[in-house]
Amino acid sequence: MPAFQPTADQFRAFRDDPHDGPVVQVNLLKFRPKAAYRPEDLEFGEEISGREAYARYSEAFTAAMQEVGGVTLLLGATERYFIGGGDWDGVLINQFPDRHAFIATLNHKDYASMSRHREAGLLCQDLIVTRPDWLEGRKL
Repeated sequence: MPAFQPTADQFRAFRDDPHDGPVVQVNLLKFRPKAAYRPEDLEFGEEISGREAYARYSEAFTAAMQEVGGVTLLLGATERYFIGGGDWDGVLINQFPDRHAFIATLNHKDYASMSRHREAGLLCQDLIVTRPDWLEGRKL
């Protein structure tokens, strides 16, 4: 079921997982039709889409995650479903050297400020954590 934030149990399970290598996160994104900034936000009253607000968040988040070795592999709009179906507007794939780097990005000094764009633009998401090492020694 799509959500907006991880549950406490999900966060603890991620944080406490013993895997010490890289993680790749696949985010399925659903944007608000219109950004919903709060009255205390500088952008309150702007007439922009949720996608545009989320793009502001993504730009700031990318800069913060690069400080800990993270990289965005893909940020793209959903074109169509070839297999299955759903109602997602975009896909974001980020890679981190380890789970601690991702947590460090969430604790970045600017995260609280940048997250207002996420909150204004994002309706819900699914975030799937993957390990790129599961095919070690095999060629794709």
